[in-house]
Amino acid sequence: MMTREKLHHELDDLTPKEVETITHLVQALKRSRKSPLAYVEEMIHYEYVGQDENTGEYLHRMQITNELQNRYQILHGGITATFIDTSLGSTVFQLLGEEAKAVTLDLNIHFLNKGENGWLYAHTKVVKQGKTIIMLECRVVDENHKIIATASSTFFHIK
Repeated sequence: MMTREKLHHELDDLTPKEVETITHLVQALKRSRKSPLAYVEEMIHYEYVGQDENTGEYLHRMQITNELQNRYQILHGGITATFIDTSLGSTVFQLLGEEAKAVTLDLNIHFLNKGENGWLYAHTKVVKQGKTIIMLECRVVDENHKIIATASSTFFHIK
């Protein structure tokens, strides 16, 4: 069992950047008591940016950090999937309101290019909204507008 003393010992040889990362994650873990996605959002440096008035798309972003890269120094595919699902979920809650209940029914992702560094942007849009089913699409691009992934998803609105 991890004690506070053992935890302090584990932290002794961390770099200042690693200590900063751990601090953010601890703060996010505490916030997750009230906001369930706080930890995941902090881990991937997720932000909801807003809605494009011209296209109607919802814009989200995340930052690629070393901790999120795989052994080839590219963004881990599971993290990309998490970013997409989080962005699509955020879009659903922007549409229905924060108090709504909705869950992912399916998520189909096409990985097209590698994410290497910097910020990724998810452009999400609602394709069709029914009484309980919402269909969405997502396009993830890097800072140079290179397409990293595309996705489609269906969410279930729990009434």
